[in-house]
Amino acid sequence: MALKKFSAPGCPAPKNDLLLDPEVGRKLSEMAGAAPWLADMSWEEVVDLAGYLRLREYLDGQAIFQEGDTDPFMGVILSGMVEITKKDQKDASDKSLVRMGPGRAFGEFALIDGEPRSASAWARQPARLLILTREDLLQLSRAKKHLAFKLVFNIASMMSRRLRQTSERLMEYL
Repeated sequence: MALKKFSAPGCPAPKNDLLLDPEVGRKLSEMAGAAPWLADMSWEEVVDLAGYLRLREYLDGQAIFQEGDTDPFMGVILSGMVEITKKDQKDASDKSLVRMGPGRAFGEFALIDGEPRSASAWARQPARLLILTREDLLQLSRAKKHLAFKLVFNIASMMSRRLRQTSERLMEYL
């Protein structure tokens, strides 16, 4: 059975069959030791968390979300490339902020604060993403408080790191 290939002994099956996809299981296993959003999580916790994630696929050039959207979710890139852009207020053109590849997470601000998106995200190659919605995060917090705390702490650390990097970049322009 494919699920056992990615499950730790004694670990309950996730609420979805996301780990039945061999690529998802392999990528999560690779990310478990390196991705900041999974920091300090055991494999059992990663498997539990997978039960709250959704898999979405995007075509090259397809919008994942657009500036101003209110759908609160965070994405994690399994494969492909994602570009984050922001509208220039002067000429309404899209300005590229960053391009990200596999293992990177984005959209965490909207997940946490529920506010409209401050930027847009575009698939720049066919992309497979793991999605954590605000609703699923709330379900996780009711079912597995300790795991939800770890995840939110990791996301807060990522947000803090990005804010510090942005502040440093801003200082270059002042």
